[in-house]
Amino acid sequence: MVSTVQLVMAGLLFLVGIIMIASGLFIMLAREYQETMRTLSAQAPKLAGKAATEGAVLAALDGTTRLLDAVTKLIQTAVGVGAFLCLLGLVICGAAFYMVTLAA
Repeated sequence: MVSTVQLVMAGLLFLVGIIMIASGLFIMLAREYQETMRTLSAQAPKLAGKAATEGAVLAALDGTTRLLDAVTKLIQTAVGVGAFLCLLGLVICGAAFYMVTLAA
């Protein structure tokens, strides 16, 4: 009875680990913010060109620069969370394997 419970728990832990690895990979490989980053990067030089002729565009250029920095930090955070989920999923899969070796 105890060995059956351990095997079921190990199976569930392994399944949770696989789900965590898959979601971590999805978060790291999803390119949600890449299009936004490309658009902002393409518009920044156009604003910089206008900033030399118009003084009012300087505020918009500063806002764009801050927005680019924020999106960059958002991408770095998403990749960090994805990597953490992958590593935690591997640890949980390892714990499940250890439980199976103890039950057998």
